[in-house]
This record gives sequence, structure tokens and C-alpha cells, in this order.
Amino acid sequence: MHSPIAPTKELQQELDALGKVSFIVAPNKLHHLFVLDFLTAYPDAKLFGSPDLPQKRPDIPFHGILGDRSEPGWASEIDQVLVRGNICLDEVVFFHQNSRTLILTDLCESAHPDSPLSFRIMGRLTGIYDHPGPPIDMKLAFRDKQATKASLEKVMSWDFDRIILAHGHLIHSRGKEFFDRAYRFVLSDGSKEEKDDKSNS
Repeated sequence: MHSPIAPTKELQQELDALGKVSFIVAPNKLHHLFVLDFLTAYPDAKLFGSPDLPQKRPDIPFHGILGDRSEPGWASEIDQVLVRGNICLDEVVFFHQNSRTLILTDLCESAHPDSPLSFRIMGRLTGIYDHPGPPIDMKLAFRDKQATKASLEKVMSWDFDRIILAHGHLIHSRGKEFFDRAYRFVLSDGSKEEKDDKSNS
């Protein structure tokens, strides 16, 4: 269970129909509100959190901390990377290999006409209305661009086509193009200097 919401009876029935909930994942320090509720509902599941969560939520009994290496329980199916360089977010991104699906939480968001009014307003103010990408405040929080670039280059090395967004419509195809466009401000960082160096050599 990635970034759990409240475990309602209806949601639990849908999950149980799919199979056993073996893992619960809090992929960044902002998505943690219902992990204890889910752990209560599924006490045999192992709970994993992003690097900053144990300090923020010492009341949560994490089984392990997420990083760049996939946990043995899902390593054969899912790759992951910790996106570094953002002072506000410690998000771990996941890639499901068989379905070629990238799973994001707050690194990309998109508001749409059917979004709640508050989110539509926020989307227009932060540049993500019908335009998947990081909100402007998220962009400004990337302070170590080289660390972020290294993380995102690993993401771009994956063969993904679809993207699951926690905030916004699913991107069913051409996901790599969307992600590259959203993070061109990081991924192209330094390219001008490299071209200048080559031209002067």
C-alpha cells in the first residue's frame, strides 16, 4: 500500500480482493497521516518510511527506511530511488517494471477541471493546472541541483510509459516525455556550460 489514505471498509474490501497487503509505504515525510491506521488494519504488514519520517513521527514503528535500493520484498518487481536535493521533501520514487509505470507522490502534481475547488485554485497559482509538474514552491525548494539531477537521471533511465500521480489524473502514455518536460529545469542544468566548454576546446 503506497501513501495510504484512511482505511475505510470499502477500501479494505477492494484491497483484500486484490491480495494480501504485505507492505505499507510512506514515500515522503508529507504522506504519513494514515500509516498507523493502516498498520492497525493490517498488523502483519511491514511498514517502510522515507528518511526524514522517523524523526518527524517517532510514534510510528517503522520496519525499515526507504533509500536507493529496493527492499528484498519487492526488488524483483519494483525499482526505487530517493530524490535528493530538495529542502522540503524526501520523496522516494518507484518504478514497476512489468507495467512500465512510474509512481510519484508530490514531485509531480496536476489540477484539473474535476479537481476540488481549492486544488484548482492552487493549481492555477502554482503552474500545475492541466500541466503535470512540480508546483512553483517545490521548484524553489530544489537547492542542490546536482544531487537532484543525479537522482532524476536514474529515474529517466527507467523504461516507463505510464505515471501514477497522487495528485492528479493518471498519465496513461508518453510518461517519460511528461516527466522530462516537468524537470527540464534540473535535467538540463549545466548543459550550456558543457556546450561552452566543448566549443572552447
